[in-house]
Amino acid sequence: MASLSLSRLRRAAAGAVLLVATASGMSHAGTNPLEDFNSEPLTNGFRSSYSNVGEATVNVDVPYGLDPAQKYDVYLPANPSNAPVIVMVHGGAWTSGDKQDDHVAEAKAGYFVARGFIFVSLNYRLLPQSDPLIQAADIARGIANIQTNAGKWGGDKAKIVLMGAGAGGHLAALLSSNPSLASDQGATVWAGAVVLETAALNVPSLMSTAHNNIYDTAFGSNLEFWEDSSPTHLVHESAVPILVVCSTQSQENTCSKANAFKQTADGLGASVTVSPQDVDPWQVNSRVGVSTSYSSAIESYIQSIL
Repeated sequence: MASLSLSRLRRAAAGAVLLVATASGMSHAGTNPLEDFNSEPLTNGFRSSYSNVGEATVNVDVPYGLDPAQKYDVYLPANPSNAPVIVMVHGGAWTSGDKQDDHVAEAKAGYFVARGFIFVSLNYRLLPQSDPLIQAADIARGIANIQTNAGKWGGDKAKIVLMGAGAGGHLAALLSSNPSLASDQGATVWAGAVVLETAALNVPSLMSTAHNNIYDTAFGSNLEFWEDSSPTHLVHESAVPILVVCSTQSQENTCSKANAFKQTADGLGASVTVSPQDVDPWQVNSRVGVSTSYSSAIESYIQSIL
């Protein structure tokens, strides 16, 4: 199943994404690949909001492809050295959302940059132009570009952790369940993933029961596409370690879905950890970087896999 899905993802991505070499070259504007992309207003605002980040900089709209949506922002500590890198994938039901949304980046960047991490918030193409498989290919291409540039920023490309919420959590889980899905886009295996509150871990099961119509928009009615988009169906023994954080208050029973995903992964020897949280689904994402104890628990997991 995984090999078939891999070939389908390749076909889905072919013709809709650009060569890695072209995309990577775009971010090499000079000796420092971020020199043309620093945003003084965002940098000043970030430093003011999070005084413990010191002389951190915010570098906006660094391209990893030619489409306007294929860009990321880099929150860079003042003097990083072999720093771990968190790559954040926003949610928005696969149709909306942005890398600079308040609940996506700033508080998380403030928390992690103060602790010596490089924080990257990534955009990708959205529905209706690009379905979830194309979106996954975009994210994989972004990871490849970040891996190419991490050393130039003072980061360690072997210490990249993919983090995603909602639809972004689904995409992070999809790629991290079977990292070979990202190899066609030039990405090598990353350290692990943190998946924040998503119901889309077993897409065929989700689509075969009562569900919100946002999932019809994202996944349509084709069983083969459901399987190709399903982390549970693609999970492989080569999966990177994954932390799935879920809300016990979710009306979509996301913790039950997370535990079912873990059971499948366990059977293959893959490492999935489920962290139930007694907060509403929105707070699973929005409290990261805001609640010290909650954020510290996530950081502890990240440190354990680096």
